[in-house]
Amino acid sequence: MDAPAYLFSWPLLLVSLALVALGLVTWTGANRALVLRAWPSPTMHLAPLYLGVAGLLATLSPLAPAWLGTLMLLLALVSFAVGVVAVVWLPALLKPRWLRDAPAWKDRYDVRSR
Repeated sequence: MDAPAYLFSWPLLLVSLALVALGLVTWTGANRALVLRAWPSPTMHLAPLYLGVAGLLATLSPLAPAWLGTLMLLLALVSFAVGVVAVVWLPALLKPRWLRDAPAWKDRYDVRSR
C-alpha cells in the first residue's frame, strides 16, 4: 500500500519544520523559565516537537518507497498521539534531562507560599 500522493504539501512541510524548530528550542532549555511556569503542564511546550515530527513524517511519506511510507505513517500517528498527550503529561523518557531534573517552580509572588 502506497502512501496517498495528496499527503505531500509544501505548506504542511513548512509548518511542520517551524513546529520542530519551536520544539527544539524548548528541548534545549532556552526558555526554561517560561516552560516551568506553564499551565496546564510544563510539557505543553514540547508538544510542537512531536506534532512537527508527525507532520514531517506524514508529509514526506509519499516520497518514500511503499514499505517505508507505510512505516512513516504509523510513526506519524504515534508521534501525533504523543504530541496531543504532551499538552498535559509526558513520561520521563520523552522529556529532556533539564526538565526531568528541574524542581517544581514556585511563583515568588504567590502569597500562599509565605
